[in-house]
Amino acid sequence: MAAGAEGSAPVSRTAPRLGQIVAGALPLAATPVVVLGGMALFDLADPVAALIGAAASAVVAMIVVRPILRNLSSARRYSQLLARDTATDPPRLDAGSGADDLQELLRQVHDLLAARDKRIDDLAAEAGRILDALPDPILMVARNGHIVRTNRTGRELFGHDVVGRDLAAVTRDPAFLAAADAARDRGESSDVELTILAGRVPHSFGASVAPLPVRGNGGPAVMAVFHDLTAMKRTEQMRVDFVANASHEIRSPLATLVGCIETLRGPARDDEGAWDDFLEMMDDQGKRMTRLVGDLLSLSRIELNEHTRPTGEVDVTDVLARTQTALEWEATAKDMVVRSTLDSPLPTVRGDAAEIEQVAYNLLSNAIKYGRAGTEVTVTAGHRPAPPERARMERIPVVWFTVRDRGDGIASEHLPRLTERFYRVDTARSRELGGTGLGLAIVKHILNRHRGDLTIDSTVGDGSTFTVYLPAADG
Repeated sequence: MAAGAEGSAPVSRTAPRLGQIVAGALPLAATPVVVLGGMALFDLADPVAALIGAAASAVVAMIVVRPILRNLSSARRYSQLLARDTATDPPRLDAGSGADDLQELLRQVHDLLAARDKRIDDLAAEAGRILDALPDPILMVARNGHIVRTNRTGRELFGHDVVGRDLAAVTRDPAFLAAADAARDRGESSDVELTILAGRVPHSFGASVAPLPVRGNGGPAVMAVFHDLTAMKRTEQMRVDFVANASHEIRSPLATLVGCIETLRGPARDDEGAWDDFLEMMDDQGKRMTRLVGDLLSLSRIELNEHTRPTGEVDVTDVLARTQTALEWEATAKDMVVRSTLDSPLPTVRGDAAEIEQVAYNLLSNAIKYGRAGTEVTVTAGHRPAPPERARMERIPVVWFTVRDRGDGIASEHLPRLTERFYRVDTARSRELGGTGLGLAIVKHILNRHRGDLTIDSTVGDGSTFTVYLPAADG
């Protein structure tokens, strides 16, 4: 703390004043010695008597002055201790020769410095509480480029070890770093936009960067306040993506519907057999558009909230049980059996129950759709102290569950792209089975929001295994 160094000034000024007192006392104590010596020299006094008197005067001077010098030395040592911020209590001085007054002075100085240090600490703590109450992340950066202070939301965004790190290690956005340099070197304020990756989810921020008056080499010189623009940016992107995807994917079923209507109103007007065929075709295309629009809206809603981590607690065992019950009729229709093997009890996970259930539903539904009739679908679940290395998530305790089918399997070149929207390994078969090409994309974005991950293993001719990893609530 700088308080000790600044607080040593009163004692440093007191020591010279005491030195002046001693300097004045020494001639007074030495005067008898000089007088007696002069008298002996000029035969004005007996030399033996003069020598005895001079010796007596010197002894008296030593008795009077020496404690003062010792106390002065103690005061100077105390001043040096304060300058090094190591003083905790005022030093004890020798009794006598004004020591009580000097001791009282040092005690008062020490108490003043202690009170000032406490006040500084209280003000710093109050400033920290005020910063933590602010909703926007804040970074304060020293002249050497190191972060010296942040607030609660700043620690949540950049990490709890952000203080002490170099600003360039926190974000490498060139526009933001240039704005910080301009504020530090030229005192210029500016606003910039940047993207910060939290987990695997990009966040869009506007940053207001401004210089601060520097007090000391280690004090903050630049302050950056971050405003979260993610929701606004995602809303804009959602609108653009929805229009683009809907216009592309809905074009085909709409064309089929228009063709059927024109045929029924024209050449097939009086053909009752054609009416049944075309009406069934129109019903299929209408349901396809309904599923497509529903999945597009669901994906847009998930992407809109992807940057906001859910806070609820979910029991994965209950979710899997409900999902299996909901899809039991589909499995029965294909003469398939769904078998579950779940560790019990499983820790809860931090998440949104409806979204995790949607993940389980999409994976189990796909396993039934693409599995061979009469085969078995296996659902297993458990927990482990950390996810496998291939899972792109934090090394924390996780709950996992897998869905394995016995279908035709997927070639390895398709696996990295399975979670892309509208990507299909077999487009014709996917549409025949009622797929929209969005199911695994929805799974991926839900898991991104939950800071989880999905891994896929598949062998052609032997089926596929989809494994979900979710952070445990107490991880």
